[in-house]
Amino acid sequence: MLRHGYAATSIDDICSRARVTKGSFYHFFKTKEEVALAVLNGFYERGRARLADGAYLEIADPHRRLRGFFDHLEMIGPELWRDGCLMGNFACEFAESSQTIRRRVAAMFTELVSTLSPIFKPIARDHQEADELAMQTLIAIEGAVIMARAYDDPPRIAAGLRCLRGLIEARITKSLTIRKNRDRQRTASPRKSIKEGSHV
Repeated sequence: MLRHGYAATSIDDICSRARVTKGSFYHFFKTKEEVALAVLNGFYERGRARLADGAYLEIADPHRRLRGFFDHLEMIGPELWRDGCLMGNFACEFAESSQTIRRRVAAMFTELVSTLSPIFKPIARDHQEADELAMQTLIAIEGAVIMARAYDDPPRIAAGLRCLRGLIEARITKSLTIRKNRDRQRTASPRKSIKEGSHV
């Protein structure tokens, strides 16, 4: 289904690849759509596990952790999405034909936004902006995957992520500057009070 699409994948293809009879197939799945949903859930869980299995999670500094997250994405992207993204494929293929699968894909993207949102908090003004940055990251991934497939060039996935990273790096620099200025103000305030008190 990932390589050829849902419509082009027949039950006979599935049974042949899995080396089972149609009787066994229908013992576990009533319809082909049920198989598609199971395949989609498996793809999602494996992908989410890879996203949550990076060394960046051990980094205490939030800005370095964010950079580490993009390092992790660039490293796993070409392998994880080499054959495309089933979530993106199904979102398009089932947009009209199956509301069950369309809603499940939408729920997966929502869950991923919630999972990734905390990583972006150091450079976001509020929770909503952190969610928006997480969503933009998912959009960048899906776009990079499509471009990689169109050009048959998996490294384009990492290249696409680097483009987004450039924007994120600018936000990190701005956030660190604001934090440094705030720290300076906090440090300078007590000294100013002492100096002013000496004139009384």
